[in-house]
Amino acid sequence: MFTKPLITAGMATALLFTAAPAMADDTGLYGAADPAFDGAYRQSLSILALTAAGKTVPRSATRWLRQQQCDDGGFVAYRADTGPSCPAPDPVSFAGQDTNSTATAAAALLATGNRKAARQAVAWLVEHRDADGGWAYYPGAGATADTNSTALANAAVAAVRGKQKNRYLRTIQLRCSAPKKSRGALAFDASLPEANDNATSQAAWMLGGGLTLPTPGKISKSSPRLTCSGKNRNQASVKQAALGYLSARLLAVKGRLPYGGGYPGTDYAGAASATLALANARAGRKAVKTTTRFLKSSADDWITANGQDAPGPIAMLILLAHATGENPKDFGGTNLIKRLAKSQTR
Repeated sequence: MFTKPLITAGMATALLFTAAPAMADDTGLYGAADPAFDGAYRQSLSILALTAAGKTVPRSATRWLRQQQCDDGGFVAYRADTGPSCPAPDPVSFAGQDTNSTATAAAALLATGNRKAARQAVAWLVEHRDADGGWAYYPGAGATADTNSTALANAAVAAVRGKQKNRYLRTIQLRCSAPKKSRGALAFDASLPEANDNATSQAAWMLGGGLTLPTPGKISKSSPRLTCSGKNRNQASVKQAALGYLSARLLAVKGRLPYGGGYPGTDYAGAASATLALANARAGRKAVKTTTRFLKSSADDWITANGQDAPGPIAMLILLAHATGENPKDFGGTNLIKRLAKSQTR
């Protein structure tokens, strides 16, 4: 998946779902798996998915998320005890408040009308932005900004404050000086100047307003791309260049996006993010159809990869159904809405 440690940015959609049950007082939390690594993230994705599908978000789901928020506005992945103050971000032990949980929570809170809480979460993000304009997963001394975390945080700030700055993402993108097949892709971070499909997918999805749930529309056959000759040489935006790369990449692998960094298997979350990016941009119809068809055929494999229904993948597929005009109640024979509802702790 990444050439960084597995506990790193953007992973919650494909994460490490373990078999330990959620605590008994976690009424409203989606998923029975241990929420230690992804509780706030998967809850926020679930809320956004229900909102996109036009479904009522249970009060218990929103209440659980609000109770998880720290006094300073940030979020940790999960607080078993919401009484004590939240620990500061620790990039060494991958603990404490983090940008991924905070960014997705800000979007979910905004979507459910909790504007004050969303603004507080975004204020925390802005306070923890790096000098280079990027965000680290766990921002702190010695932490390095990465594409996935920057894209998420940037999208949350844009959703709440209406402003989006791509300075860091532009510096991390492989453009006209890169090999032709890699042009438009983004690296994971500045230490790894090579194409990372998962990072590129999440960046393109977030740059296209992914956290604000864009209205679906007719998808064009063509897609934007980075031009490296003529008067428009190297002028494409970060999003346009990334979309061109993703469209070609998805077609090359027939939608079955592999993990990078030597990790085996299929990166379902990356494939879904890339398809969402294209669909929201209304571009790359063939790539969207090819990957959606693959995800429909393998939906159950992804959802139950660890032996039980995982709300993160379900939510991602609901968002994909919304963006592509598919029926979330019959996505490859799977009723995603029902499966998500059944996963909620009551």
